[in-house]
Amino acid sequence: KAKIMEGEDAEEKSEDSAEEVLRKALLILNKLSLTKFDKLSDEFINCGIARDIECLTGAVGLIVNKAQEEQHFSSMYAGLCLKLANTPLEGFDEGSKKGKKFKKILLERCQTEFETDTATKIQEATKDISDPEEIEYHSNLIKKHYLGHMRFIGELYKGDLISIKIMLFCIPALLENSDEGKNNNQDYEEKVECFAKLMTVIGSSLEQQSEAMKKVGKIDTAEKLAECWKTVEIMAGRRDGDGPKVSNRIKFMLQDLLEMKANGWVKRRKEETAKTLAQIHNEVAKEERAARRSSSSNALHGANKSSLRRGASSGDVRHIDKTQKPQKDEDGFVSVPATKSVGRSASMTAFARSQSDVGYHKSSTRSSTIARKNSQGKFAPLKELGPRKSIAEKAGNDDNTEAIPKSDDFKPKVEYPSPHDCGEKAKNILKEYFVGGDTDDAVLSMHELIGIGTEGHDERGSKVVENSILMVLEMKKEEVDKFLTVFVRLAKEKKISQNSFVSGLNDPLEFLNDVAIDAPLAIPHLAGIVAELVKSEIIQFNFLLDAPEYFRTDQNAAGFGAQVLKFIGESATTSEDYLDVVEKLMTDEDKAKHNSASELIAAGSS
Repeated sequence: KAKIMEGEDAEEKSEDSAEEVLRKALLILNKLSLTKFDKLSDEFINCGIARDIECLTGAVGLIVNKAQEEQHFSSMYAGLCLKLANTPLEGFDEGSKKGKKFKKILLERCQTEFETDTATKIQEATKDISDPEEIEYHSNLIKKHYLGHMRFIGELYKGDLISIKIMLFCIPALLENSDEGKNNNQDYEEKVECFAKLMTVIGSSLEQQSEAMKKVGKIDTAEKLAECWKTVEIMAGRRDGDGPKVSNRIKFMLQDLLEMKANGWVKRRKEETAKTLAQIHNEVAKEERAARRSSSSNALHGANKSSLRRGASSGDVRHIDKTQKPQKDEDGFVSVPATKSVGRSASMTAFARSQSDVGYHKSSTRSSTIARKNSQGKFAPLKELGPRKSIAEKAGNDDNTEAIPKSDDFKPKVEYPSPHDCGEKAKNILKEYFVGGDTDDAVLSMHELIGIGTEGHDERGSKVVENSILMVLEMKKEEVDKFLTVFVRLAKEKKISQNSFVSGLNDPLEFLNDVAIDAPLAIPHLAGIVAELVKSEIIQFNFLLDAPEYFRTDQNAAGFGAQVLKFIGESATTSEDYLDVVEKLMTDEDKAKHNSASELIAAGSS
């Protein structure tokens, strides 16, 4: 009897072990992150999921469910599937058939999820629920999971776990309207939305693979894709023809998709994705640097305003008439209003007062004499001074007499705008030039704005370069070429310093990837600008080695440098000095992929 009970307990323990394995697997999945991916993925594989077919099937179900619920981590769960497929599972894989059983179970589960429409799932999930709000909650949750499943399928395709043949079966199915003749069919629109979500993930890879197949004579793939895009263009209102009618929401979604396709599959807005702790720390550091730059710019702006206020002195003849205040024009320069009947005698009187303020003290007799002379009329000073020769003699013989001030001492000091204001004004000058302005005028305006040789010209020039480049990165190549025409001429005529170019390029380099989200041509534009400045010997190519740290570590600096060399010309791509700079810009990840800078450049050309 004891043995019978012992056997029953053993059998029960055996039945519970599969549930225990899946419970452990779920706990590991809940803790999985990009930072600890290697460690936890190994634990997941070794927790017993490969013990039998039941556990493996259950583990695949857990992964698929998690990927549907957590769309931002879909690429991570696809990576886990790829690792499982490449790991020999004892009892399942034999010889060259590594991962075959796992892939089969994964594809079957994905196919089941894909072919089960949301209406059926909603009906099953809400059959015992009567509360409308709860029904709506479950409906939205199921729709969200289905969209997440589309994204997960796309990530599996990018990881070569799903073939292009299967994808070309799924994509047209999402665009087929089974309820022909019905407008604004909700179920159909949900499928079209899934198509849009799927194509944002795989569009670029799918088109590249179809083009490669087309070159070797396999045109079926390209033809099927072209047919799908034709249907999308009709629904989006970009092409005439008979096709399904959709709501404005779906129409605008498809228009955004077509725009992204035309822009090389670059999204207009940066999409939030899973990040490692290192990436998060880099982003925080980047935001802190941007905040420090902004605060220092504001402080400098405030200091310039203070200096303008201090610039007005009591002895300045420009401020004799206190009732009329100087006016500042739109370019930031001070225009002095005409004074009311200010004669030479008044100017000389003001001069006498200013001299006495700085310590010009004479005896009371001499002071009274000067006062009488000033009262004799506007020509009294000339009568007293007499011939020019006697003036020189007096200046040489009278030790108590100070040298007569030169007229240059009374020239008004030019007050330049702050670097921030210079940057804004430079953009306005360029915009006017772009619509048909004169190059000479643009160069002159920039020169007057920067004030080369005066205090602070490097800072003003730097802001002019920075704002101008950030503006043209979002424009067409025609505007970039015009920008270069003006600034190369400024540099050759020595109206802007080399330091201004180098420091002005810092922000465009650091924020290049962010700008490229909304302006896909930003990277080639900036590479072309740098190439032209290097070719014109305005800056040295090795300035990239001193570029902001974030650009050098996280912005593919070596790839950018390689692109600059291609713009310069073939001779640059073989120059040892230039190649040495690219070599130094290569990160550990770059070096793992390419053995040398020459290899990196060649890979970018292919």
